[in-house]
Amino acid sequence: LKLSFTLDQESGMPQGCYIYQYRDSNKLVEEFMLLANMAVAHQIYRSFPNQALLRRHPPPQSKLLKDLMEFCNQVGLNIDFSSAGTLHKSLNETFGADKYSEARKEVLTNMFSRPMQMALYFCTGVLEDETLFRHYALNVPFYTHFTSPIRRYADIIVHRLLSASLGSSSPIKMEKEAIQRQADHSNDRKMASKRVQELSADLFFSIFVRECGPLESEAMVMGVLNEAFDVLVLKFGVQKRIYCNALPLLGFHFRKVGRKPELTLLWEPEKPEQESVPQVITIFTLVEVVLRSDGVPLKYSALLKRQSSEK
Repeated sequence: LKLSFTLDQESGMPQGCYIYQYRDSNKLVEEFMLLANMAVAHQIYRSFPNQALLRRHPPPQSKLLKDLMEFCNQVGLNIDFSSAGTLHKSLNETFGADKYSEARKEVLTNMFSRPMQMALYFCTGVLEDETLFRHYALNVPFYTHFTSPIRRYADIIVHRLLSASLGSSSPIKMEKEAIQRQADHSNDRKMASKRVQELSADLFFSIFVRECGPLESEAMVMGVLNEAFDVLVLKFGVQKRIYCNALPLLGFHFRKVGRKPELTLLWEPEKPEQESVPQVITIFTLVEVVLRSDGVPLKYSALLKRQSSEK
């Protein structure tokens, strides 16, 4: 989920936020861009098999993927892990069309992202085994970045290779080792850029919580640890960890049923004459949370709203 902000025209500070809606028009443009990138990858590799700069995506880490398969089997999710395409299809078909289907899909997508590896630029002359060229997520043998709106140096090399392959310019005079060094540099920059983008979104949302909070929302559990659990905050699309020691609990108990983690919270009663209320936290559990500023600059926390003793 991509979070977008509305800013105050005078201060530049966030005064509102919303989850960006991915429309059919976006999907159509993306589809044409992917086709263009694949066509260019075939063209430059065919013309310059030792200099082509492509982008590969290794398959998921097998141990983590196996654990996830076992978890899905235990909770009764019929997911086809045989390829990226069947995995995507399963995600779209598993959860139906009720009001929480998108949230469950987002939670499971986040779980599936953990075994995934990063996509990488590489020079075909250095990585000689064609079976390693494959892009797992797109399920295609050759892929590159030709349509990127940001002119990274890697993309410039791709454009020059394409131009030379069409006879519009002379071949580039770079050895395969030099191209690979540029590929490695682009991989490092790409990873750093992704991290900065994530930190920027977290920074803006922290300011939004400080200025407009506390904020209440439904949330869905997406990960369970022995003393904490992670939630997807449905109203804002952010992920946050909730710690048991920050809640008014008499105690809590963690256990695993096979691969399925489960955390039982025992709430303090609101009145002396009432009994304590247990609450079971597991993957896909719906809860109510409050987001509030911590009093520390640019920090905010999520707290679980207590379960009423009357329930």
